[in-house]
Amino acid sequence: MAGGEDCLWYVDRNGSWHPGFDCEFFTFCCGTCHQRYCCRDPLRLLTERQQRHCLAFSLSSPKTIAGIASAVVLFIAIVTTIVCCFMCSCCYLYQRRQHPRTPLQAGPEIPLTSYPPAPPPAPFPMDPKDGPAPPPPGFTPVPVYPPPGPAAQYPLYPSGPPIYNPTAPPPYAPPQPTYPGA
Repeated sequence: MAGGEDCLWYVDRNGSWHPGFDCEFFTFCCGTCHQRYCCRDPLRLLTERQQRHCLAFSLSSPKTIAGIASAVVLFIAIVTTIVCCFMCSCCYLYQRRQHPRTPLQAGPEIPLTSYPPAPPPAPFPMDPKDGPAPPPPGFTPVPVYPPPGPAAQYPLYPSGPPIYNPTAPPPYAPPQPTYPGA
């Protein structure tokens, strides 16, 4: 037990942190876990082992334990909530996971039942001199009807830019006042 033993950092009863310090030659670190000072009395000596035990005890104070416990409980609550939300059918995340929507599914679905079915491809190339191929078994041909009513006729426009005629009247001519007797 030689002199000059250092006092390690400590936390006092108010929770304030104090840095470690060196004691002079032939003095020892004395005191308690929450208050340290240098002294010459070997009976009050606080060894480094005792000081480290105080550090472990101060880290396991009720405030520290309560803080760690509350953090663990909060973490477990968040994880449990997320897991339950993915497993509960009334939750939005569950419904989204069960029925994923893609941009192509965003619009309403349009049934294609009004169109005639396309004939299946021929199993091998047909010779055009043989005439039309008979329909495959199980296929009912759909008669083709002409469109109802007369076909719409659109006016034909001349191709190219309009032709300039210097003697033509302007497209808009303001009305000319008429006077009696003129």
